Amino acid sequence: MAPAQPNQSILRGFLVLQEVIVAGRPIGSREISRLVKIEHSTVNRILGTLVETGMLQQNFESKYLPGPRIHVLSALSLNASRLIPATLPVLEKIHSQGALVALGTLWRDMVVYLLHARAEQDIAHSAGVHEHYPANKSVIGKVLMANGPKSIWEDRPELQERAWGARIGEKENVGIAIVLPQGHPLYDPPELMLVQIEQAAETIYNNLQHIGAEPLREDARWQRLNPHPITSLA
Repeated sequence: MAPAQPNQSILRGFLVLQEVIVAGRPIGSREISRLVKIEHSTVNRILGTLVETGMLQQNFESKYLPGPRIHVLSALSLNASRLIPATLPVLEKIHSQGALVALGTLWRDMVVYLLHARAEQDIAHSAGVHEHYPANKSVIGKVLMANGPKSIWEDRPELQERAWGARIGEKENVGIAIVLPQGHPLYDPPELMLVQIEQAAETIYNNLQHIGAEPLREDARWQRLNPHPITSLA
């Protein structure tokens, strides 16, 4: 059976929604229209629908920004995904040794972080951070770019640190990163940590294939993240 043709209206809706979210500031409809290259009248109808659903809202200048229900959707998707439960225990072991650890995905020319915890931070509280960073400056971005290596390490002398990155699986659009400061006991040799991050990525991939979709809310770490779980969209 041939695959169903994608619904262009839904695709345009997601494109507009993503553009508002990634802007990081209130943004007008004409600017959105230019960015997504969709006719302004069509963009206006999409924006009106997204405001009606609560995914977006308007400020006093009639510019658009994320609405309250986009946060509900984000919380529910984090709760339903197997990625965070599959990754958290693996990166916790590395993080406990004094490393910055991150989990991210590539979107356009940016890496969007799903986990990002410095050595002094609580890794559980970094789940779902959704910060973004230029892909060409991120080891995760470099392994996820087209024809990128499966794993990589690079020195950052201006920051006095070294970073390692690895893709999770062969086709998945997600990767992990480890960053250590100069002088850290695991800083040298870099090849040894490269092996460790490759093994960590493989473990996460295997976890995704074999673990049940255990909700993060049933884990003690989720209780710290979400002490008042959302039970409905109402």
